[in-house]
Amino acid sequence: MKKILLFAVILLIASMLVFAGGGKEKSGGIGAGVLATGEWNAYTDVNDKGSSTAVITSSEEEIGGEKVITHRIVGNVTTQFQYGFAGWGLDADEATIEKYKTAKAFSFWILGDGKAYTIKFKTSNIQDFGYFEYRFATEPGEAMYIEVPMGFFFQPSWAAPARKNQELVTGIEWQTHESWRKDPRNNPFEVKIWNFKVHN
Repeated sequence: MKKILLFAVILLIASMLVFAGGGKEKSGGIGAGVLATGEWNAYTDVNDKGSSTAVITSSEEEIGGEKVITHRIVGNVTTQFQYGFAGWGLDADEATIEKYKTAKAFSFWILGDGKAYTIKFKTSNIQDFGYFEYRFATEPGEAMYIEVPMGFFFQPSWAAPARKNQELVTGIEWQTHESWRKDPRNNPFEVKIWNFKVHN
């Protein structure tokens, strides 16, 4: 019995190391991946009569002995708009979009604030914004390695059901929502993301 418990603890620790850390990437068997390229941008609910904010700044940093481009996103999600949201995304170049079409998984590092976020796989056959998405939590001040196989992406329950067709991909975005926040007036957020990769 003790041997079984010890094995279970070792297995749990090993699986945790795949998803958290601050240095070198620890792949869960999906290969090294290729860095996604394009223009990074932030977006909010302002066009939907909301008042959320989001600003993105990019800079070169040394992390774990490696020089990387990091993207810091700072904003605030309010509830003046019932479905308030803010987020950021990559306006990918043609080469990266082509890789999205056959991707088996995506990965990235994120330095979070203890709040929840989603990564969204956007396709042109979805008209109600119910894109396929994967929700993940962050730890305050802790760098985490997030690995998302394509099978982890699902539509939200309110969306009109659609087929996940990678050939119709239009982009990747990250987002946070007012419904995940506790304060009805002030919901600041701040994250830093780097090494967003596509695994084919």
